Amino acid sequence: MKLKSILKPLCLLLLLLNTAAFIAAQSQPIKQRNVRAHMEFLASDAMQGRGSGTQFEWIAGQYMAAQMRQFGIEPAGDSSESGSKSYIQTITISRNSFVDVPKFTYSSNGSAVNLEHGKEMLVLRLSTDKIAGKFQKISVNEKPKKGSVAFVTGDNVLQKIGGLLGSGAKAIIIEETPRFRRNWERTAKRKISFSSISGKSDSASTAIILVSKDSAKALAKVADGTEIQISGTLGKAQIKHTWNAIGMIKGTDAKLSSEVILLSAHMDHLGVRKNARGKDKIFNGADDDASGSVAVLELARVLAKGEKPKRSVYFVFFGSEEAGGFGATYFVKNLPFPKEKLIANLEFEMLGRPDKKVAKDELWLTGYKRSNLGSELAKRGAKLVNDPHPEQNFFRRSDNYTLATQGIIAHTVSSYGLHKDYHRASDEIKTIDFEHMTRSINSMVKPINWLINSTFKPKWHKGKKP
Repeated sequence: MKLKSILKPLCLLLLLLNTAAFIAAQSQPIKQRNVRAHMEFLASDAMQGRGSGTQFEWIAGQYMAAQMRQFGIEPAGDSSESGSKSYIQTITISRNSFVDVPKFTYSSNGSAVNLEHGKEMLVLRLSTDKIAGKFQKISVNEKPKKGSVAFVTGDNVLQKIGGLLGSGAKAIIIEETPRFRRNWERTAKRKISFSSISGKSDSASTAIILVSKDSAKALAKVADGTEIQISGTLGKAQIKHTWNAIGMIKGTDAKLSSEVILLSAHMDHLGVRKNARGKDKIFNGADDDASGSVAVLELARVLAKGEKPKRSVYFVFFGSEEAGGFGATYFVKNLPFPKEKLIANLEFEMLGRPDKKVAKDELWLTGYKRSNLGSELAKRGAKLVNDPHPEQNFFRRSDNYTLATQGIIAHTVSSYGLHKDYHRASDEIKTIDFEHMTRSINSMVKPINWLINSTFKPKWHKGKKP
């Protein structure tokens, strides 16, 4: 056989193999080594758990800023006195503490009823020194009226309460649990405080009141609409800060460039907990939410490297999600563009491990059936399915909900399978499935590329808007 006749098909085979490898590389632009590199910094002990509002959250923000600068993404945070933009947005938090015992007062059958912190109730959170609102009894799956003081009943109320905090209710009242009864005296001795933030936003908190079983029975008989008052005396406010890291790619299309797609994650976690059980006091937050932050970073890198999008894309890493959603609250109340131009928000949270309740390659989207965003992304290749944990009410438990309550189409992409390391010191890098995580982020590249270059505007399904 002649050498030429051998080389020709061999060269063709090599060409086909190289082409296949190139296509595969293009379809999987995010590398596991890059994902691991980000994670090994953000979730390391050196970052001390990136506690909300701590210097380590600030360092995480600086890391996001440095990466975005390297990618060629424009800064979109605060402006200096000279007018130049930075990647960091600084938020001032005013924290107030009570110097006396707050009281909860209402009228029943013509008589005044007073509940006192440490006795008939525990104040877990207060949003201001004086609260007045109309009493409303609801189940945990209902939405309280704006301005109400809602008495919430049902199963797993504490697990679902996060979804009620952005509802507009002034206070949420729940019945004591066995766990709180065991720690009643210790909880009563804690300093009660509330926080408000700078800018246009009001307090980021809703009051949470835990009442004893006897008080809960009495409240169940109180008529809806009864005036409720909660009050106490404040001491001197303490001033702290939290930070968002923000970058953007400006759209190129004359008609679409003013429209914005927001990709976000929260960069903080629980920090160091000296009273935590066991020797390990650092809550590294590898899955929650270093994994989501890494996803947004890598999506930012890929999108910045490619052809400029028609729509503008913002990448936001929120601060102090764990402390009450301060970063997201400030951002949505002080948007750097008209709110109606924010077409959609995809939050990324807890992508570090697969969820056994969905197929191997699938991710789930909180509130999937609330809008048509998830289904449209799925048509374009996103392996997004409905949240398999509806009882957990996850749609209301991440920063996306802060935006959704303002009418913005906002959902969270996740694969959290209710693992036992949630909010524990054991949420460490060694628990991360890097193959799954890398595959998951890659699966979103093509659908997001479609979204940022399309004219599609998602809508809430009838009756599903928060």
